[in-house]
Amino acid sequence: MAFYTFFYQEKIKPAGEAPALVPTVTVSRLGRDAKREILKVSLSYHNTGKTEIDIAADAVNVWGVRYGLRDKLHVFSGAGVHVYSVTMPEVSRRLIASVVELREAARGGRAGFNNVIEPGATTTLSDVIVLRRAQYDLIDAQLVAVPVKLHRAKVRVDLISDKGGGTSLRPDPTRAFEDDNTTDFALIP
Repeated sequence: MAFYTFFYQEKIKPAGEAPALVPTVTVSRLGRDAKREILKVSLSYHNTGKTEIDIAADAVNVWGVRYGLRDKLHVFSGAGVHVYSVTMPEVSRRLIASVVELREAARGGRAGFNNVIEPGATTTLSDVIVLRRAQYDLIDAQLVAVPVKLHRAKVRVDLISDKGGGTSLRPDPTRAFEDDNTTDFALIP
């Protein structure tokens, strides 16, 4: 009986659980001079579950944001909501980079490309972005990922163009889910 309980707890039960992923996106400064900002965008995928997972698809969007030079009063009251702020308003938001990848576990994905993550493990990817100095006040970065269990039928993932120019992912809700994370990085010294 003890062997069966152990086998059930370690093999059978985890196989029925949904993939458990904590995606994280960070932006850091690698350097700068009088004309350029050199930034690193890092993507981390941490498997918090008990079975290995594959990232069927992911999307990374990075925007540059500028703010006005004068405070603006914003007051709003509605059903269950009250907002009051006196801040500098966002005056522009421009898409700097957007990368989407459908891998082998996604229908129409790249054959032979996987991002398999063992239970408790973390996979990290990064890219470098070079911008003109003082072009933006803030960098806003987003990571969207679709984790799936290994060795299952391919999942449909639709690419959705966002109003702000980025791309979101919408997997078949009966087969998978999307998980996302965002971060902001100030460029003002």
